Parts: sequence; C-alpha cells; structure tokens
Amino acid sequence: MDFGKDEGRPPEHGPMMTERVRAHDWAASSVGAMADWPQSLCTAVDIMLHAGQAMCLIWGADRIQIYNDEYTRILGDRHPAALGRPASETWPERWDVLHPLIDRALSGERVAVRDQPVTMTRHGVDEQSWWDFAYSPVHDESGRIAGLLNICSDVTERVRALRDRDMAFENLRERESFTGSVLASSTDCIKVLDLEGRLAFMSDGGQRVMEVSDFNAIVGCPWPDFWTGNGNRDAKAALEAARAGQSSSFIGRASTMKGNWKWWHVAVSPIFDADGRWDRILSVSRDITELRESEEERDRFVRLVENSTDFVAMAHLDGRIFYMNDAARGIVGLEDVDYTTLSIADFFLPDALEIVMHEALPAVAERGSWSGDVLFRHFGTGELIPMLYSVFPITDASGEMVGYGTVTRDIRERKQAEEDMRYLNGELAHRLKNVLTVIQSIAQQTLRNSPDTQTAGKALSARLVALGGATDILTGKSWRSADLRELAERTLAPHGGIGERIIIDGPPIVLQPEASMAFALALHELATNAAKYGALSNHTGIATLHWSVEGVGGDARLSVQWSERGGPPVIPPRCKGFGSVLIERSLRSYFRELSATDYRPEGLMLKLRGRLADAAL
Repeated sequence: MDFGKDEGRPPEHGPMMTERVRAHDWAASSVGAMADWPQSLCTAVDIMLHAGQAMCLIWGADRIQIYNDEYTRILGDRHPAALGRPASETWPERWDVLHPLIDRALSGERVAVRDQPVTMTRHGVDEQSWWDFAYSPVHDESGRIAGLLNICSDVTERVRALRDRDMAFENLRERESFTGSVLASSTDCIKVLDLEGRLAFMSDGGQRVMEVSDFNAIVGCPWPDFWTGNGNRDAKAALEAARAGQSSSFIGRASTMKGNWKWWHVAVSPIFDADGRWDRILSVSRDITELRESEEERDRFVRLVENSTDFVAMAHLDGRIFYMNDAARGIVGLEDVDYTTLSIADFFLPDALEIVMHEALPAVAERGSWSGDVLFRHFGTGELIPMLYSVFPITDASGEMVGYGTVTRDIRERKQAEEDMRYLNGELAHRLKNVLTVIQSIAQQTLRNSPDTQTAGKALSARLVALGGATDILTGKSWRSADLRELAERTLAPHGGIGERIIIDGPPIVLQPEASMAFALALHELATNAAKYGALSNHTGIATLHWSVEGVGGDARLSVQWSERGGPPVIPPRCKGFGSVLIERSLRSYFRELSATDYRPEGLMLKLRGRLADAAL
C-alpha cells in the first residue's frame, strides 16, 4: 500500500512520517497488516500524512496512534516510540484529561479544545506553546465510527499577542485615566487638531474657558477660523509649522462661544507617536486678556518674569540686548556684567549661532515665533548649556515688530534625566534578566527535586518570597546594593523572633545585588530546614547568624557562620537535599576559601569564608 511521496523539509525528529508509517510493523498491532487496512483507514492516513498542519489519527479499539510530521513537534521526545502505540501509553500523565475527549469524539461528537498549553522540547530545550485541538470522528465503510482525527493548530503567537494586547490596553487605560484627570484640571484650553487644522478634541478645562456648552457643535470646524486679523494669519502659519514637524507659538485675539473677546497666548506643536511620526497637532491656548488690558496685571507679569527661573530676555531688531531677568543673567554668568553691551550673537558658538541667525530669527519675522533646542554658552566658564530656546516678536501699540523676545528654559536637568533614564533602563533590563535567570533555575530545580506538584508549589512559593524580599531591598536602593543585616532580618523574620529565637550579629556589610539574592535564598533554606528539623522546630532552640570581617582593602576576608543549638539531635543526612545544593550553588562564587557544613549532634553549623570584595561593595 503506497501513500505517495513526501515533499517539503524534513521534520526535526528524523525521517519523514510517510516512510516511518510505511516501514512500521502494523501486523503486530491491533490495526493489522497494512495490506489488510480498509480503504477508509488508508484514505484518512493518506490525507493526514500530507497535511500541512499537525494531525494524529487514533484508530481501533486499542486507540492506536498514527501521526504526521508536524505532529512530532507536539510529541517531542515521545516520538518515534509513539507511532503505533495506544494513546494511553503515550500520554499517561494526561490520560485523565484526554480520555473523556476521545470517548466523546468516538461517540460521534466533534470536540474542540482551544488555547491548550503544551510544553514542547525542541533541540533539548523546553518551550511553552499553546495549541487548538479538534477531535473529529472517522467512519469506516460500514458507517461505523472506527477512529478519530485530531487536528492541531499552533496558536502560540495568537495567545501571546492577545496577552500583549490586554497588557497594552490596561496600560493605555491607566495612561488615559491619568491624562484625562490632568486635562480636566488644566485651566488652559487644550485642543487636538487633525493635519488639516480641524478641531477634533477640546479639554474640559478648555471648554470652560472658551465657554463651550456643546462641543459637538464645533467639532470638525477649521481652527484658524476662530481667529481674526493677524491671529488668523498666525494660526495658519502655526499649522504649517506643525505639519512640518516644528513647534511654534503666537499671541492672538479670539472670542469665546458666548461672544466674549479675549487675548490668547497659543503654543502649537505636532503630536509624535512612538515611531517619531506625527498625524495630529496640539494647540494649547492660555487666556492673557487681563495681562494685555490691565496695567496692574502687566506689572504682575513683569514681577513674574523677574522671579521666573526661565531665561527671559528682549533684544532690538539689530540684536542688541535691552532686557534680561535675573535668572537669565545667572544661567549664563552675567550677574555683574552690563548686558546692554552684548548682542544676541554673543550668547552662542558658531554652530548654534548659525541656527539662531539663519533659522530662528527669520522664522520669527515670517511666522511669528520659533522654538527649539539650542546650546547657550556660559560667559564665565565656557560651559555649553542646553536650552529650550523660544523666540517671538515684540511689537509696539500699532502691532509693528520692534524687537525679539525669548522665554528660554534651562533643560540641563531634563537632559541629565533622559540620560539617567537610558542608563537606568539598561540597568533594569540587566538586573531583570539576572532575576529571571535565578527564578528559572530555582523553578527547574524545585520541580525536579519535589515528589509532587503540591510540595513543589509550596517550596517554590517560599523560595520566591525570599527572593522577593531581596529584590524589595534592592529596589529601594535602585538595585545598587543591599544591607546584609536588613536582608537577614527580612528573610529570617517569618521563622522566629529576631533577637529571641534568631540571633543576628555582625558589622555593617553592603552586599552586591547578585550576592544579595544568593544570601536571601541560602538564609531561607537554612531557616526552613531549622524550622522543620533543627533548632526552630521546637520551643527552646536558637539559631545564630554571625559574620565578621578580617583585614582591610583587597585582602579583607568575610566570614559567615550559621549555628543552631537547643533543637532535636542532629543526624547527618544520607544524601544532600535540594536545599543544601541550593545553598552551595548560591554562595559558591562568594566563599571560595572555605565552605563547610558540620552536622553536630547539638545543632547544625555552616561556616563560610571568602574575599570580602567578591560579595560586598
């Protein structure tokens, strides 16, 4: 009997399944010799073997398995032994789950299982995957159900994508909630426009200040149409700048929806997405009517400028400076200098001056404003100072431009914060990778050395709690270090009263992050063992953790001793448990000179000794 020739790539686990099925000794199974197979079985096997997705045929009273190449990925190390064997022998540990599904399918029901987790072994490595399984009955020539076809689909990417999506949605909801509260609290009129300048959103605070009773009545309206005179021109220029990816600002006059005319200071900028592209525009308008129309308010504004920490200055059209606030003079080192002898060009080195003279100032004259990051120079030290430079025109009563004004912000702290954030993100990724590696190792060893899943779950949970305590301390120290005493108290406290049943003694020691996690795991294992079998298993025993430092500098040695007394008589174990192995593996890198465990009748004692620099800062 011939099932045709195989095509495509070979599977990971060996020869093509067509050849294996053809060569298998079926006469020794309940299926019988291939030459005697009914046409229904031959057809089902032929379809399955040449299918592009994982399939397994279960046939006969013994529920013999026949499967294709793709299904070997699910079987892992069970292949090729699974071919021709009953399904119950291939999946003994899952038979209580599979058996009812197979019975339902063999009774004529189509059974589907979605998003089933399967741990697959590929190239010797266990990988978590998810699959959809569909069990369909297969009829023989008489119409009787003789077997079933299990069609499997790898949905790992879908499951992961859905999880990522749900997490992203949750993060988005949190950000939107925070952003919404900020927008609702702001007294500025915050608007979002499309690239055509049509109104798409206005904050609650903006609707109040603009006296908007029904935003739906103005949504989609061209934003420049809300401005008159020069304001309309400036609004259109700001839109053009935003479409080009630039931020700008202007001052203009517009009325509220109730017809009340007001003066506004408006900042317009593109809204960038994560890829650096923009498809919307942000407009923030601040009501400056009273500042414009009231001499008292203008005086207050002057005082505000004088007390501002921003760099505020004004210059004539020829560039000569005629005003600088105290903050501006302090930022660039001109506290005791007559700044009126200076011009705009004196504040910049050639590269920055090129931007200011040929880009910024022409933009002010043409579009009404310019803003961007520029390096100022310090007149005393020559230091280059990163500044958010915003320039706008100064006009007289008739609206004629008579000079330049700037409100410039020192952004050294922001730049440093951005650099620190990049550094911390890198450090966090590194630390997180280390923690995940430790967790993976603990989980694998715990599961491997536990007699059942309930015991493994409890042991793994306790070890992860101990590891979590260490990471809490490290997080409080920005993952740079952990105090040994604090670490010991937090790890040992659940097992007895500190200072009563558990004595901790030693000088101040600041551990490295990796050593902190190793100590936490080791102390947890020691305390757990003491609580089960040792000094902490009764009401009178005492456990003592003591450490000391000998020598100084690179020759300093750290000695640590754990000792127990007052507990039941100690009997040396016949073989090392996982706890002992975990202690040795955790601390091996930090105590290379001496590591000895003494099972004394009066109580366990563990002595450790190594270079202080290997474990501590």
